Amino acid sequence: MIEIDYFMSHGSPWTFLGHMRLERIVKKFDVKLNLYPVNYGEIFPISGGLPVSKRPPQRQKIRLQELNRWSEFLKIKLVPQPKFFPSKSLLPSLIIIAAKIKKTDKEFILANNIMSALWIKELDVDDEKILSKILDETGLNSNDILSFGKSTECREILDQYTNQAIKSDVFGAPTFIIEDQIYWGQDRLDFVERHLAELTKTE
Repeated sequence: MIEIDYFMSHGSPWTFLGHMRLERIVKKFDVKLNLYPVNYGEIFPISGGLPVSKRPPQRQKIRLQELNRWSEFLKIKLVPQPKFFPSKSLLPSLIIIAAKIKKTDKEFILANNIMSALWIKELDVDDEKILSKILDETGLNSNDILSFGKSTECREILDQYTNQAIKSDVFGAPTFIIEDQIYWGQDRLDFVERHLAELTKTE
């Protein structure tokens, strides 16, 4: 079966802008999606990346302009500079992993709901009370998922995913990998779709 490795960050507006579009592509071509929340705080230093606050002013300026352009184009009411950005905790990513490992089949929509809370509702997704509410609204057991998310097991899995990303030459979010082809950025989803169209045509 054709697979897409999807390396994402809950704190990335670009991940959020492409997230639900990716779901539509996955359903259209009936492919398997491997969702990998990773720690870009470990990836940036070894790949030449910088957190937003440390980027030159020219890059920060164009980033905000591009976020406005894309959010308007995609009709997603994203706030380019939300109150609680950047997210300083790994817990949101860890509970996405927890939902995945527990086979809830809701990790993808949970990720979307967390990102929506940060990038549209301007909520503090580092706050456990906020995360608990998001989990409840997603139809998950908030106590169970939060507790497991804080476990050593989930942290080790996050580290494994991050190491896998590094070995796969991932350097930014989101990144989609099909076979040996790396697609970086939500604006590359058209190429992802073309790639899948070629693969499914030859099956």
